[in-house]
Amino acid sequence: MTSLLDVLNVESQGDDAFVGSSSGMIQHLFGGQLLGQSVVAAGRTVEGREIHSLHGYFLHAGDGRRPVQYEVQRTRDGRSFSSRRVVGLQDGHQIWSADVSFHTGEPGLERAEEQPPSRTPDELPSFMEGMRSTMGSGSEWDDLDIRWGGPWPPAGRAPDGLPPHNQFWFRFTKDLPDDPVLNAAVLAYVSDLSFLTPVLLPDGAFMWSPGVRATSLDHAVWFHRPFSVDEWLLYDQYSPVASRGRGFVMGGISAADRGRVASTAQEGMFRFKA
Repeated sequence: MTSLLDVLNVESQGDDAFVGSSSGMIQHLFGGQLLGQSVVAAGRTVEGREIHSLHGYFLHAGDGRRPVQYEVQRTRDGRSFSSRRVVGLQDGHQIWSADVSFHTGEPGLERAEEQPPSRTPDELPSFMEGMRSTMGSGSEWDDLDIRWGGPWPPAGRAPDGLPPHNQFWFRFTKDLPDDPVLNAAVLAYVSDLSFLTPVLLPDGAFMWSPGVRATSLDHAVWFHRPFSVDEWLLYDQYSPVASRGRGFVMGGISAADRGRVASTAQEGMFRFKA
């Protein structure tokens, strides 16, 4: 049994170097693992500031059965902002790079989009129960409760002509340390889940549909206001455009009492086999 916090809580190797474990749940490294571990690695080199954005590029497919080495570069420590460059490697080969920014937080403008309409989590099916045959059990995913609000089941074919929109609720179900960095890392980890699905729905397909080959190219997360991943958060995903073999998705993560707490964006490459 591997816990999500065990995966995310990278181990220091000294000189701003860290190593992140992989659970071996799947052969290809889940992009959310790189996102979450980068948040923690960068966060361990910053004091007194909260993460406000991450912009990363998936450079090469990673092996989900092997650890990832992270090198953090302290690119800037200013009066209000700190910037870090994080490079992820396996066997000496760079598979990931990210720029992570931290901010002191200042008084000023306060406004947030309200949480989008959705059925309540109790009204929706469990994602993990639906995907158990594919993903198995005893992994870090067992620490999450995910309630699927999009087309069900999230595998095989979808009805043709659906809008490019998907949403689900999630929360962390185990004891969460009082650590804002780990809290943000859990959100970053989940932010990559099924993110490219809205691109495919108008064509009657899911990420797991036969013949679909989808590859994430980049990923961004903006953290707008305080939140806790042990409360229900709604992840709303929408794809406004697909062109030249690539599809673009935007996302909003919101809490019922505070509206949007984080925003996301990603582009992916899509190829189809008969």
